Amino acid sequence: MEESGSSPDDAVLFFGVSLVLGIGSRHLLRGTRVPYTVALLVLGVALGGLEYGTKHGLGKLGAGIRIWAGINPDLLLAVFLPALLFESSFSMEVHQIKKCMAQMVLLAVPGVVISTVLLGAAVKLTFPYDWNWKTSFLFSGLLSATDPVAVVALLKDLGASKKLSTVIEGESLMNDGTAIVVYQLFYRMVLGSTFDAGSIIKFLSEVSLGAVALGLAFGIASVLWLGFIFNDTIIEISLTLAVSYIAFFTAQDALEVSGVLAVMTLGMFYAAFAKTAFKGDSQESLHHFWEMIAYIANTLIFILSGVVIADGVLQDNIHFERHGASWGFLLLLYVFVQLSRAVVVIVLYPLLRHFGYGMDVKEATVLVWSGLRGAVALSLSLSVK
Repeated sequence: MEESGSSPDDAVLFFGVSLVLGIGSRHLLRGTRVPYTVALLVLGVALGGLEYGTKHGLGKLGAGIRIWAGINPDLLLAVFLPALLFESSFSMEVHQIKKCMAQMVLLAVPGVVISTVLLGAAVKLTFPYDWNWKTSFLFSGLLSATDPVAVVALLKDLGASKKLSTVIEGESLMNDGTAIVVYQLFYRMVLGSTFDAGSIIKFLSEVSLGAVALGLAFGIASVLWLGFIFNDTIIEISLTLAVSYIAFFTAQDALEVSGVLAVMTLGMFYAAFAKTAFKGDSQESLHHFWEMIAYIANTLIFILSGVVIADGVLQDNIHFERHGASWGFLLLLYVFVQLSRAVVVIVLYPLLRHFGYGMDVKEATVLVWSGLRGAVALSLSLSVK
């Protein structure tokens, strides 16, 4: 959406400045334990604060900020999610996934359900916003998607066991799909759709199984196509980019199933069966390409989220007078999120210890603190702002 007095070029300027800020943050924080995404969120708040606090004093950059802040939230979700999900699923190591699958499923399915119910109930009963149960569970559903990129990176630096990193990363990938399906269910309810127990089960089954089937279909078709391509890295990489977005839109719009699960299935199919289809240096180039795409998406999401926060605070001159208590409830929400995560791990611990490589108390403690929220949760929140 273009603001008055601005031009489309201003949006490109904001994109370029965001990448420079991302590069600088990543470079300066390399070797530290501070996630660069935290710095990006702070920088986004600062940019938004300068723009809205000075009444549009940043000139063309400020115009670009306003254009991005006003973009249709569904468009933001559709642009960012396929890239983030395909990169995460494609980068997983298949043999580790097979061994840890039961633990990941436990955390991603019953774990997400428990977290959604606990967090939604806590918000409904303690927050003074007169939200109904549907809105409360919509809110808790989008907060159930974890993104422990910083935790996994830190575990690797510390030389922690590969199994723990795999469980945490795999849970994050799978519960993105589960949390977004839950989010879609309650989003429809908030918009007026009605569901009984039977229709909820039918909706979840159709959305999930249909998405998995679609992701497999796109994976098989594109891998067969790759078999006819020889020594052309550009076409091979472009095909993975195209098929991830086409699968997402086919699922979401044409078939009304979960685009997230479709792209996740596609990425995991590639990780399991398609890596040998890339010859020579194509496989390494493919990984570098998708790492760069995910990096750009993360950079824009966190900076834009900071801008939106600053917009919400500063556009209303009496915001602090009217909503000062909201900051206290924000801290309370953080406590609720951590407590719900702890309850999930404690309840599921007997099963987590039994399946896969097993799990001891120290690893379970790390698992509690690995439930960070990141790009997917922020993308969902931007889509309902």
